[in-house]
Amino acid sequence: MSVIAVVDGTTTAERREAGRFAVSEIAFARDVRLERHEHPRACIAVVVCGQVRKTYARTEHEAARGTVIAMPSHEPHADLFGTAGARIVVIEGTETVDRPLAAEDWRAAALAHRIRLELARPDALTPLALEGLALELSAVLGRARTASGSSWVDGAVEILRARFRDPPSAHELAAQLGVHPAHLARCFRARTGESIGSYVRGIRLDWAGDRLVRTNVPLARIACEAGFADQSHFTRSFAARFGVTPGRYRSAHR
Repeated sequence: MSVIAVVDGTTTAERREAGRFAVSEIAFARDVRLERHEHPRACIAVVVCGQVRKTYARTEHEAARGTVIAMPSHEPHADLFGTAGARIVVIEGTETVDRPLAAEDWRAAALAHRIRLELARPDALTPLALEGLALELSAVLGRARTASGSSWVDGAVEILRARFRDPPSAHELAAQLGVHPAHLARCFRARTGESIGSYVRGIRLDWAGDRLVRTNVPLARIACEAGFADQSHFTRSFAARFGVTPGRYRSAHR
């Protein structure tokens, strides 16, 4: 079995060292197939656009835009990229990966956009910024992995991700999962580090951040689609999370 670098087989690649991490943005052409191989370092990857199917010895993951992928070092797998190819941000050298994982996570997508910006417009502080973003992405992965350790908490996460625009109440969610609301709230916070309401708000804002970068849809429409009552509420919440208004965020990431 071949041991290859994550940039092998790509059409384009940007790569920088950042502390113990190597941070890359890579692109694959349509319908590219990489036969069974492994990488020398553990990886976290975020699909920015396109799609890839990763096939392991015992499982298979379909990863589209907004999906965070984790692979331990020397994990045998094969890749098949979709009809539109794929663009992926990759962090090598993380210490939080012990098994393959794939999960849709718009927080990871938002971090991937910030990484792309640093790679595209480097300066003297880019290595430090990339190292911080790599650590933040590692934390996102760690929480996703922890949540997947409990089947019903994992079920709660999946329901909230699917219904973040119009989420169920805590009582409705608890009834759907067959647990007491107080037990749900306690275990959810223990697993994810957030309350249910904060988690849903974060999904909405990270989804909105992705839409701001990838589309020209007006801010008011994005606010509505993300589930906010009005644009001013959206703007305040977005600035509190990202440190800038939605308009400035869009301009900075273009």
